[in-house]
Amino acid sequence: MWHLRLWDVQDVAVFLSITLYMCHLAGAISIHSPQRSLTRSVQEDVFFSVDVASSGIPTIQWTFMSGAVSRTIGTWQPGVSTNITEDYSSRVQPYDNGSMGLSDLRLQDAGYYVVTVTEAAGSSKDAGFVLKVNENDVTELQPLDRCQSEPRHENTPEAAQS
Repeated sequence: MWHLRLWDVQDVAVFLSITLYMCHLAGAISIHSPQRSLTRSVQEDVFFSVDVASSGIPTIQWTFMSGAVSRTIGTWQPGVSTNITEDYSSRVQPYDNGSMGLSDLRLQDAGYYVVTVTEAAGSSKDAGFVLKVNENDVTELQPLDRCQSEPRHENTPEAAQS
């Protein structure tokens, strides 16, 4: 036979403590970004603007994804350490607030960028960005050269009389 037991004060206190702690962990990280879809041209720079808030010093990781390709751009802890991968080391500027600058864009840079913020306790949160990279239009209109002499009219009646 089943015996139902009501929770006593200690059970309720433990349950509430665990629940509040879980809520604290879930809400401890926030990532705010004013713009998540960006369009730039080849050779321009882009700034992925984010404002990360967390309790403690977070680990920030940026990842690039396009099709089946996924590669880490860099990982850093604000004011502690920075590790940018070799492929991006000359073009990436990390910022303590979680933002990232990427310079000298290439067509291959078009794709999906993900910032992952992780706290020491293990909780994490992601935010994604879409970057479209347009080709530069190198075709420039040049003024037509105008002939300095008068045009020749070989098929006119005046030309036939001479």
